[in-house]
Amino acid sequence: MIDQTIEILANQSNLSVQLMFDLYTPRPHFIITHKKQFRKVTATENEIKEVMQMVTDFLTDKPDFDTNAILSFHRGLWYQQNFKHFHAHLCVPKKAYRQEVKKMVTPEKCSNYWSSSTDYLTQMENDFISSKLKYNQYQIKCLSMAYRCINDPISYYVPLSQFNTSKFTLVFLACSPRIGIITKKKNIELKTLYSFMENFYFSARKKLSTIHPLFDNFGAHLCLYVTGKKNKNVNVVERTDRILFNNIQQIKSERIVGYIQMDEQLFLRWLHPIYHQTWLNEFKKSQHFVST
Repeated sequence: MIDQTIEILANQSNLSVQLMFDLYTPRPHFIITHKKQFRKVTATENEIKEVMQMVTDFLTDKPDFDTNAILSFHRGLWYQQNFKHFHAHLCVPKKAYRQEVKKMVTPEKCSNYWSSSTDYLTQMENDFISSKLKYNQYQIKCLSMAYRCINDPISYYVPLSQFNTSKFTLVFLACSPRIGIITKKKNIELKTLYSFMENFYFSARKKLSTIHPLFDNFGAHLCLYVTGKKNKNVNVVERTDRILFNNIQQIKSERIVGYIQMDEQLFLRWLHPIYHQTWLNEFKKSQHFVST
């Protein structure tokens, strides 16, 4: 990672966080960090609110990026592997990001890393192909090792429903190792969703790890759907996905506001046995890929 800031709104110079172009890792995302003088391991509640506002303003100012954008916070084993300070990821459409690369990666700005934007984009495409192969291998491994996961009693000891609140309901998604979040109200602030996901992750990790050591500090992505400014408050955004549901069909479409990305086999261990075969069938048919 490098201090290669991108141009956002001029009136945000007073913020302690910033949006940065990722010069080292060619992928369609931006990195969110503290500004250098504020850099530390964690972010305060107020700084998280700054992140939400900054991202919303950025997507408003640059609508080409405002299509299925996701704000992702890594946790556990998947966090701070290469960068030990607070950071998050704003994942954006590849087409719009390619245009940004052409402006950001020039010989004047990046001669020590890339000879041209073409080199950066070529590496981004090569990395994408490698990632597809990697996740395909993860998918095959999960399917072949499923028999070791489906007899795990974790789902009985730590049911997902125990973490539901008056504002949010947790659900297992139908064809990916993700736990979706349904909101019971439409005007909930994005920061409230983040706090719920953060509390859920740490509470679940504590309970799950006492039953099975594989869940000790398990990796996860807290993924919040984001969009440009629509009103005064920065509120949650709903998108349609397929969830597992306890009826004859077992799958239905539902509006969710984000999800927690998990390891394939840990997800399967936590999944209730009544859904195992349905999820495995759907997972087998899907193209498994994690972009966050």
